[in-house]
Parts: sequence; C-alpha cells; structure tokens
Amino acid sequence: MPLKEGKTDKIIKANIAELIGSGTPRNKAIAIALSNARGKKKDAIRKQKTPVQEGIQATKSKGRKRTATAKRSRKG
Repeated sequence: MPLKEGKTDKIIKANIAELIGSGTPRNKAIAIALSNARGKKKDAIRKQKTPVQEGIQATKSKGRKRTATAKRSRKG
C-alpha cells in the first residue's frame, strides 16, 4: 500500500505503522516516513522561484565570461 502524503504527525505515524506492518525494520521505517514528509515540503519550496533566483538563472544563461581584471582581483 502506498504511503499517505502529508507532513502532520498523524500521517507520519500512520506511514510508520504501515511500513512496520509490511516488514520494514523500525528505524528504517521512521527514516522513510520522515523523508517522505520532508520531501513534500521541499518540492513545494522548489516550485516557487524568487526574483533573485530568476535573475541568477538569467545571468547564467547568457554565458558571460570573467574579464582579466576580475581574475586578478580574486587571487588576492
């Protein structure tokens, strides 16, 4: 049976019980359930882009190269 989606304590406990019932060791079941709950939060954050991230991606896509003065100043 697939794990339930969500990050509330009730859902995490149900997922742990489901995994233990299917024969997964207790520590591994806890790790999987917590990772599953944490992953949903990370996916939601990744979908949101801030203006700063969009600006950084725009400069990376231009393929700009560092100038000779920029290289010298970094040796410092």
